[in-house]
Amino acid sequence: MDERKFKMDFGNGHTEFNFVDSYHYNIAGYELARMLGMGDIVPPYVERRWNGQTGSLSWWIPWKWDEAMLDQHGPQPPDLDAWAKQMYKIRVFDALIYDTDPDLTNVLITEDWKIWRIDFTRAFRQYNDLLDPKDLVKCDRQLLEKLKELKLDEVYARTRPHLKKGEVKALIARRDKIVQTFQKLVAQKGEGAVLY
Repeated sequence: MDERKFKMDFGNGHTEFNFVDSYHYNIAGYELARMLGMGDIVPPYVERRWNGQTGSLSWWIPWKWDEAMLDQHGPQPPDLDAWAKQMYKIRVFDALIYDTDPDLTNVLITEDWKIWRIDFTRAFRQYNDLLDPKDLVKCDRQLLEKLKELKLDEVYARTRPHLKKGEVKALIARRDKIVQTFQKLVAQKGEGAVLY
């Protein structure tokens, strides 16, 4: 998948300009996850050529449920705290990459309740604002420190040629807003209520 259009009408009243749906973003998502110490939540994606077409390949995740299945009729996680901590990380990552197609089927859950976040083909939009800031309620301390350490040139070097410089600049602008959001929450509620 590597589709690019000036204007994309979705038929539900939503229109997106400079629309991109690309396998390149899967690879960039994995590289970014590695930089953030989230390689245990985002599976590896690599670029490969097969049958005359270039795309991304990923590890197969032996999943039992996706988030949509759990929302409909699935069982409850046995350890709600551990589950919530995994989901908080995913929400921070989603805010950072600005995924315009965050489908519940893109969160896979294994039998032992390990979460994997897949499919970033409609992420990395060139918007400086956060897509849904209310999703940012708690954050892993190490993840927050790794976010603070991100540098534009390093991110660009690791994700090139899959991301353009403008996409990385927007990502860094969103990173700044994510960090500010958590700093405000800590000031309001206290560190123990926000960071874990």
